[in-house]
Amino acid sequence: MIERTTPDFGRLVFDRDAIVRAALRAYVETCLHGIARFESPAYNWVAWRGGVERGALSHIRDSYNMVVAWTEAGIVGLASDGSGPIQHGTLAPDAVTGGPDDVRWALPGLPEELEPALVLATSTLDVGCDHGERMVGSGFWLYGERLGETFFGEPWNSGSPWLAAWGLLHKGRLLQRSCESHPRPGKVVVNHVRPEDAPAHEIMDAVVDRRLKGLTEFTPAELETLLHPGLGPEQLLGAQRSLQIVGITWPGSPELPPATPQPRLNPFTLHPHVCPKHFEHLIESFGPVQFSREVIVRAALRAYVETILAPLDPLARHNLPACAVPKWTGDLQRGAFFNGDGCGNYDVVAWTEAGVVGLAYKRGAAPIEQLGAALPGLPDELLPALEMAAGLLEVGAHGEKLASVGFWLHGDRTAGTLFDDPTLPGARRLVAWGALDRIVPWGTVDETGKGRLPLLGDRDTAALAIELARTTAAPIHALIDAVTDRALKGPTELLPDELATLLPTPPDPERLLAAQDMLKKVGITWPGSPVIPDEPRPTGSAK
Repeated sequence: MIERTTPDFGRLVFDRDAIVRAALRAYVETCLHGIARFESPAYNWVAWRGGVERGALSHIRDSYNMVVAWTEAGIVGLASDGSGPIQHGTLAPDAVTGGPDDVRWALPGLPEELEPALVLATSTLDVGCDHGERMVGSGFWLYGERLGETFFGEPWNSGSPWLAAWGLLHKGRLLQRSCESHPRPGKVVVNHVRPEDAPAHEIMDAVVDRRLKGLTEFTPAELETLLHPGLGPEQLLGAQRSLQIVGITWPGSPELPPATPQPRLNPFTLHPHVCPKHFEHLIESFGPVQFSREVIVRAALRAYVETILAPLDPLARHNLPACAVPKWTGDLQRGAFFNGDGCGNYDVVAWTEAGVVGLAYKRGAAPIEQLGAALPGLPDELLPALEMAAGLLEVGAHGEKLASVGFWLHGDRTAGTLFDDPTLPGARRLVAWGALDRIVPWGTVDETGKGRLPLLGDRDTAALAIELARTTAAPIHALIDAVTDRALKGPTELLPDELATLLPTPPDPERLLAAQDMLKKVGITWPGSPVIPDEPRPTGSAK
């Protein structure tokens, strides 16, 4: 065990066994989140590799990624805030290996005994888009009574707070990161356990401690206290499979069937439909695609409804919606939808009776000077759609509209820079509108999610979204599908049984009012709710 005190993080205590236990406990929390009686895990998503003797726990959120890996010898921890060794000036582009040598600069003096942990940790890191380097901004290693690090000197940069959290464990538990308003060093939460969450945390502690001594399983009494009532077998299956990986099982449960392998699409094999010649570059990069006005409009409406309804669920059964920042204008005949990820990346689709225009932008990319350059050959009939799409684009520092790639669809004709060069920044976001029966570009077929705009993340996050859609999030997805299909036929309202599914407890009135106001734009209302007044116009606005 090694202690360090810093002005920014306070007293840090690093201990190999405590970190391994906290990693296992964080994994158990994440597996049970949504079906167990506690509010928030340390991480909403994690990946586990190996075992409790040699293994790793990794986490990705937006542009951040963090991993701790361990062997019998000690610990290696690495983190990044989206910048890597090239941005930090510690690695030249022509020296990139894509392996452990890319990240050694973050682990000065690493003992040879920790090389296996370094290899395991490096394998989980993001890869830079331009040069293929492993992305890391800070790191630490722990070997016996020795510690090496590169994050004390840059306390709020390069992912350092994610690593400091492993020295701020609370009774063996990794604490949830928090907003700036919490004064605790390391930006971890102050209220570690809500009183109503305490029984669940006590059970998780007990199960984790048993697992560290050998394979274990929940007792019936533990499950009765831990889980929300009324959960069906299909809702538990995902957690059972995930916990089985670390040697924790359900009492008396039969051996779980292996997860059904999802067929992978050959990126050079066309869909049954006939693709125009200019689709070939797109297919080579992303696999089969098919653009349809009706399918795109439905998916846009569904994504908008999903983004509004899913966060209202007090059980947080569906916390990976396709869109983070939605905007809607117009209607189902002539309208537009903005799909943002909250990090500066977005796409916009706009439609009229004549067809569809799509534009996208990737943060940091150089925007095209004229929007028309992204839409070569745009028919005059689609100019109204272009105008609506342009109206939702973000604006740059010099007043320019930010877009880096585009496409248009008119009848059975399509064109745009998306087809000319599918490597352009933002292309992946537009391809999703032509691949609404799968997750792009990983080629994973998702038969349960046809017609849904997919969550665009890394491979593991996309796979997690699919798994949740089949398990804990399934009731919310079914509700959203039903509401969307009714709204396509005309104004509708949420049914009482749908509200009972979505809101087992009363929601916050302000959040509910905001949701009602947003849904009103697409003709969806609440049963028995009063008419929501229009927002007052600013003084001097046009009538």
